[in-house]
Amino acid sequence: MSCPICQGPVAPLSDRRFAVCPAEGVVINLAYEFRRYEHDYFEKEYKNQYGKSYTADRQSILERNHKRFQHIAHLVSHRSHPQVLEIGSAAGYFLKIMQDHGFSVHGWEISAAMAKYANARGLKTTQQDFLKGARQHQARKRKPFDIVAMFYVLEHLPEQAEVWQHLSALVKAGGYLLLALPSAAGPMFRFHRSEWYASHPTDHKIDYSPDSLSTTAKRFGFVSVATFSEGIHPHRFPLGRFAPMARLYRKVLEAAPLADTIYAVLRREG
Repeated sequence: MSCPICQGPVAPLSDRRFAVCPAEGVVINLAYEFRRYEHDYFEKEYKNQYGKSYTADRQSILERNHKRFQHIAHLVSHRSHPQVLEIGSAAGYFLKIMQDHGFSVHGWEISAAMAKYANARGLKTTQQDFLKGARQHQARKRKPFDIVAMFYVLEHLPEQAEVWQHLSALVKAGGYLLLALPSAAGPMFRFHRSEWYASHPTDHKIDYSPDSLSTTAKRFGFVSVATFSEGIHPHRFPLGRFAPMARLYRKVLEAAPLADTIYAVLRREG
């Protein structure tokens, strides 16, 4: 098995279902299983994980997306970077925020149910998977976007090199790529490795850390602007269930991308 990014050799971890690429620093799921993402993912599996369905969890998702926008508000405006594409746009919550701020938005969503939901609310969304959309976009010689967002999608895609090549083509020079994804530098991987192995989704092909994400992004013409902790869970750190340590960890997580999930802002170089 080789690295899906650089095609170089990989080294097995203690659980041999996983390996690390010494060159890229990414963790690779050797037991990856493809799956389809339809309405049941958003309504059943999301509920199993978070206690409520995706649409029922609208308020917390909106709050997370508002924070994502706040992190880039000093970098972009609807005048400087008007055209926005979200890949895996689901119900369109992030697109709605961008649209409300004057941006022209478009979503690519693999779930027909979610695409229908977004379109019914005035958010232009095409029902298709990422590779299909990217290949068509390139074949038709369409213009790149000013901002491309991809939240919790990248880790699902086995064709990592091709995915990054398409992302590079989809974002215009001086534009931004926004990524939210699990991190292999978080406390679960660092301090609870056995639990991380046991709970790792079979349909996640790859896990980046902030450093490995920056390395890979640079390979494909992006530079890392900023990376933030997305999920703040102090209790996952040693002694994090004690209030004084929890407060300390919370401050650290709010200042540095050390959580189990991260939000990265990347700029496309010329």
